[in-house]
Amino acid sequence: MVSFKKKFLFLNVRENWYHCDPGFWDMILPTAWLHVKNRETPVKPGYSDVTYTIENDLTLDHDTIYAGFLKSNRQQIRQAEEAGVEFEFHNDVEGFVEFFNEFARSVNIGTTSVRRIQEMEGFLKLSYAKHQGRILVAHSTLIDDTYKIVRAFHSASKRTDDSFDKSLIAKANKALHYKDMMHFRELGYKVYDFGGYTQNTEDKALLGINNFKQSFGGEVVACTNYYTVSYQLLKKVGSLMGALGKG
Repeated sequence: MVSFKKKFLFLNVRENWYHCDPGFWDMILPTAWLHVKNRETPVKPGYSDVTYTIENDLTLDHDTIYAGFLKSNRQQIRQAEEAGVEFEFHNDVEGFVEFFNEFARSVNIGTTSVRRIQEMEGFLKLSYAKHQGRILVAHSTLIDDTYKIVRAFHSASKRTDDSFDKSLIAKANKALHYKDMMHFRELGYKVYDFGGYTQNTEDKALLGINNFKQSFGGEVVACTNYYTVSYQLLKKVGSLMGALGKG
């Protein structure tokens, strides 16, 4: 099971993934259980919500997985490879944070930090798509060695940089998801989780993200997040401080 502590405001909070089996102190301390599959757990923390994601079955053979991709995805993956895009797996945390934060600021999403990534040490792997020595796309993947699940966690690219070929970046991003799947499949992982799916939305941007994830042939899966009362209170305080410019 994935389980790690994160510094949140002035306290440590614990995040657990995929399984909920809380002990006495877990129910009191600020704790979250995310993307839980064992929803029959007899002890349920104070708050919960249902979320959705897209999962690909990595126990299938390579050809079956690949055939499940849209034809256009298969074509673009092949075109990225033919263009000389190269794929690497290594944990250069500082380089990843710099690349991700540059992208995050350009699209107005939350940044990360070396400390945040290091808090997840042992559970987070980094991968890159490069062309002529320059990084086009970077992904992080959350890994669970108990349940053999890998989850797409961060994704960043140079698509907002006009000095890069945006068409090649889009192809490289699809190819990197494919390489991520095959890399972890070879290591014995059973599920590739695309990291979220927005159910019943009419928002065009979210629909585009949904369609992108579905284009790899996975299925929509429901899961439950659980939170203790103290965790929820910290989240509310943190949101308020952020709104006041103090986050």
